[in-house]
Amino acid sequence: MWALRDVSLEIEPGTALGVVGANGAGKSTMLKLLAGILPPDSGTVETGGNVVSLLELGAGFHPDFTGRENVVLNASIHGMARDDVEDRMQRIIDFSELEGFIDAPVRTYSSGMYMRLGFAVASELKPDILLLDEVLAVGDAAFQSKCLARIAEFQRDGCTIVFVSHSQWAVQTVCTRAVWLSGGNIVADGDPQTVCEAYHKGLAAVGEEHGAVEVGEDADWKTARITAVRLSNGEHVTDRFMSGEPFRLEVDYELTEPVPTTTGMTIRTTDGALIAGTDNRVEPAAADPFVGTHRVAFALDAIPLMEGRFSVDVSLEATTGGQKFHERERVADFTMFARGRGFGPVAVSGAWTGSVPA
Repeated sequence: MWALRDVSLEIEPGTALGVVGANGAGKSTMLKLLAGILPPDSGTVETGGNVVSLLELGAGFHPDFTGRENVVLNASIHGMARDDVEDRMQRIIDFSELEGFIDAPVRTYSSGMYMRLGFAVASELKPDILLLDEVLAVGDAAFQSKCLARIAEFQRDGCTIVFVSHSQWAVQTVCTRAVWLSGGNIVADGDPQTVCEAYHKGLAAVGEEHGAVEVGEDADWKTARITAVRLSNGEHVTDRFMSGEPFRLEVDYELTEPVPTTTGMTIRTTDGALIAGTDNRVEPAAADPFVGTHRVAFALDAIPLMEGRFSVDVSLEATTGGQKFHERERVADFTMFARGRGFGPVAVSGAWTGSVPA
């Protein structure tokens, strides 16, 4: 198996190149070739200037050394003199925001703390070429923004950046050019927004026919029971959607008594944060209480969510009185792929205008 084959790139100084692609596409292999960690089996790899890489969490750190000792070790590996490390030590600690942990062994650090320390050291090395492999994926939002701002400073100073990320927002924020790798080959190369949207459309298409969930027997139900849930984009049953495309939720349920029943649904992030909720209490479907099987649907012409993983909760309750008959949490999960710029879970439509006198 070839991790990369027939890949040819020339990256101009000062360029910020984003590399996107599914797991196993060859992204990390490309960075290891550029860093000199792996030799190519054929072809050539040429780089000019000081190359600094953050490819794997904990690389260049000793787990039994303290954070402070590892700053010296890591900076020395990249060629910084001991006196220079000492001069910059406090700036590194301040940037990492690890003052309270800097004298603890790094084996006690979380993955986010590893990333903070590694990036803080890299930020003081003044690289000509900076290679980043998903290092921002484990950081909190505030520190990610801080790192992106520092990366932008590097770029303004003429640093060449090669940045691997699954985040469309991060690639579009940092990069001036993007490459989509698939199966070790370049599929697209160009404007970050165009490349990321093409990549996400390809990912969304893979999820077709995966969005139907049959709900098993539940001993607790008596009057009404949810039997199946389906998600679709209007054409296919799927669990993958692009921002702004149609979204449809179908719920099948069974009634054993002729009781007017309301169907409710909520959408949450994977960590449980509520995004939206609705029910059909005032719709005609809620007032049709015949005994037997029912199907109700909720549809959006354009789902206003950005990239991320979300889940759907579905419930049945009496239309009057509020008695809950049956509820299924996280009965269906789905993935969103972003279209256009923006960040956060919700897509905000609108347009910016040019600067005008206040």
